[in-house]
Amino acid sequence: MSLNPRPLQDHGEGFFTWHAYDPNCKAELWSTAYFSKEATVLFDPIDWPQDTSTPKGLVQIVKTNANHDRNSESLKITLKTEPSAQPRGFQPISLTGAGENETAYFHNLTGTLVLGDALIHLAPEPLMPLPDKYCTNPSLLKSNLTKLLELPIRRIFFAHGAPILQDGLNQIRKLLT
Repeated sequence: MSLNPRPLQDHGEGFFTWHAYDPNCKAELWSTAYFSKEATVLFDPIDWPQDTSTPKGLVQIVKTNANHDRNSESLKITLKTEPSAQPRGFQPISLTGAGENETAYFHNLTGTLVLGDALIHLAPEPLMPLPDKYCTNPSLLKSNLTKLLELPIRRIFFAHGAPILQDGLNQIRKLLT
């Protein structure tokens, strides 16, 4: 992939992001890492930032949908790990109707939601659902997004766009109502 991503940015409570522009898909790709004593979880990882040591110990690579191979294969070899659909400490939430196998992951201890493509947050646009032309079933996605309203979401990390670091649930509520 070789995107030359920006360094890891610390968002507290074990969560970090890094991102880079991909000229092939003409989009900013964001990745999220969660570091805990038990494991490191990498969501939709792009190239690992230069001058940043790679995670040690148990590492889980999570693709939020079937489209997000990104740098998973290379990191699997480098980190001697396998992809995981059930990362430690996270509740998977199926968001059928977006892309194939679209799944969000909620970390209850921190009120953090990690999303793939179901919702995007690309400046200068506000939070928005995946455009219909990219959905497998737009009306089903809109219905499934209401599941998120039942969660105590404080902040949201995206595969496409800057994180929302406070008031995440209200941001989703405004979008869906």
